[in-house]
Amino acid sequence: MTAIRRFAKAWFHKALPGLDFRSVFVTVTGGLLLVLYLYHCKPGHFAATIPSVAASVPRRWLPMASFVYSHLASVLILMAIPLLLNAIVLRESPRQWGWRITGTRKEFLVVLGIYLAFVPLLVYVAHTPAFQAKYPKLKIIKDSASLFLMYQGFYLLKWISWEFFFRGYLLFGLEKRYGNGAILFSTLPFVVAHLGKPEGEAMGAVIAGLVLGRIALSSRSIFPGVLLHFMVAGTMDFLTSTWWR
Repeated sequence: MTAIRRFAKAWFHKALPGLDFRSVFVTVTGGLLLVLYLYHCKPGHFAATIPSVAASVPRRWLPMASFVYSHLASVLILMAIPLLLNAIVLRESPRQWGWRITGTRKEFLVVLGIYLAFVPLLVYVAHTPAFQAKYPKLKIIKDSASLFLMYQGFYLLKWISWEFFFRGYLLFGLEKRYGNGAILFSTLPFVVAHLGKPEGEAMGAVIAGLVLGRIALSSRSIFPGVLLHFMVAGTMDFLTSTWWR
């Protein structure tokens, strides 16, 4: 076994000179998981991925079930599997990957300030045709407060998994090797994950990735980013809904 490890280590350093195993492992597994998420975990993939379950859902509830599937699948692909890979291969505490809240008061206040500063912009874009057509993504919550709240609960699970993947697994996973430069490496796939959304939102993901990455490194936590994502997305859904008017 020792000889095999020596051979594997020698091959690794010869094939990928200047790179460390941790960074390569996070990049390769992170890339594969992101592809799985984008190709199999969106709401439109529900019927194709588990057709027997989709067929048993009443037609009226199929849109909600599709989004629930997507949000739960994101928890599996973007959070549970990376945590498992970390536990088996890298063997580091989840706290080292941003799974902590203590000591983050300043960053939570910063996030709240950013959100309040963006509320006027959110109100403006919520009335543009592109956003009216896109939000809320699940149309049946538009005129139902109970369905709106149910949907937001599952949406929160998605934001926790998203922030763990992009700011936890990718950002903290690459930080040891690249320092603050890891923000750049985690921002690019974050932008890719926004493709298909309104153009303005996709472009905004570039700045959002940089800001969220800086906040995560400062707080050593993914949760200020979770709160910001949840508040912004929830506000967009709220502003484009009719049940509260």
